[in-house]
Amino acid sequence: MTAGNMTAVPANLVAMPAVPRELAGEQTRLIRSLIWLYLVLWLIEGGLRRWFLPGLASPLLLIRDPVVIAIYALAVSKNLFPVNGFVVWGALLAALSLVNALLLGHGNLFVALYGVRCDFLHVPLIFIMGKVLRPNDFIRVAKVAVWVAVPYTLLLVAQFYKPQDAWVNRGVGGSLDGAGFDGAMDRFRPPGTFSFITGPALLYPMLTACWFALMLARKLPVWMMAASGAAILIAIPISISRTLFLSVAIVAAAGVGAIFAGGRFSVKLALQLAAVVVILYLLAGQSLVFKDGMEAFLARWEGSTDDQGGFKVAIVDRLLSDLFGSFAGIKGFGQGTGFSTNVGQQLVTQHVGFGGAESEWGRLLYDNGFVLGSLLIGYRIILAVSLALGSFRAWRGRSPLALVFAAACFFPILNGQWGQATTLGAAMIGAGLALAASKYRVNEKKNPQTR
Repeated sequence: MTAGNMTAVPANLVAMPAVPRELAGEQTRLIRSLIWLYLVLWLIEGGLRRWFLPGLASPLLLIRDPVVIAIYALAVSKNLFPVNGFVVWGALLAALSLVNALLLGHGNLFVALYGVRCDFLHVPLIFIMGKVLRPNDFIRVAKVAVWVAVPYTLLLVAQFYKPQDAWVNRGVGGSLDGAGFDGAMDRFRPPGTFSFITGPALLYPMLTACWFALMLARKLPVWMMAASGAAILIAIPISISRTLFLSVAIVAAAGVGAIFAGGRFSVKLALQLAAVVVILYLLAGQSLVFKDGMEAFLARWEGSTDDQGGFKVAIVDRLLSDLFGSFAGIKGFGQGTGFSTNVGQQLVTQHVGFGGAESEWGRLLYDNGFVLGSLLIGYRIILAVSLALGSFRAWRGRSPLALVFAAACFFPILNGQWGQATTLGAAMIGAGLALAASKYRVNEKKNPQTR
């Protein structure tokens, strides 16, 4: 299992043969429809838990699991289920994690199964998405995403200004305490349609990736570039989230790099970008909403970053500590997979929390022990690096669209908290779209693969 054997046409990402064109039609229609359902459920499941079905808040955490199992069943029936190093090694590590939890850990079968579900169940979906989604399916997803950016940002604005006991800010289970996390200046970080701010912090990097992907593919009109771009720009300060800001910045840097270094820059594109910048300044930069958001965002940045030792200490050192500091003091075989998740804690200890560790690498090590936990971390590292390298190879082959999605999903794959349903879904969706985007050849005037 190496970066080199992860192949996907044309980017060599997934170890599987090229898909005949006829498989992209009727044979995969239902699978593609279920993938759409998976995407929609990921976007709205937090809203269902907070607003419409609060009494089913806990079961709704698993609402996408039956969908992904149905996708796998259909893929197996049509000989489309991926058999590559990541799926095979994932199955082996899942079995080892389960046995370790039952024999040497907490011994709770349901908690162990939940841990295996978090770490491995959804991973094959990445490769199925890359295999069955046609370039025109990918473009449709991206177009829907940029359309969603405008009303979604309006929702964040409403949550930003409303008190926490307002209906739009209700917490999981309909709690009147609200779903917003503390921000700054008596403002709270808005959760959108998710349960917490984690959702928007993962959504907006993908919206940004879709924005750049459509621009690279010349599928985004100037007016839509301006409207969706303004929405993304306004959401950054309104979110009061450093993670959202930094994640969007990383994707934007990848997008700009793909434009200039990928042979896509032209006088026409330069004029379009200049027009969009002017419109963004007028629509977003001068708006009262943007100014109110910036005031709160800068106050939080100063209080949580500048006053905590600056960017290096508060951001970089914290990230490195979450990664490599997790190895300190880890011994034995761990508490068992699933223990350090909210669900596992409720079932084993009857308390809500993160168990031994909140960081993802810490969770993997604390629950599975040093040896098995290190293998799980290595699995995640190889998956993230392979996606990045494959997207880079696709970019060199004039398929730069994958690069922006790899930038959006790299950290959720590497060390995202898969014990949380929102983060798990974002990692799978971003990686799957990166594989699908790698098949879009932007250097072809008329792409036959998009039919």
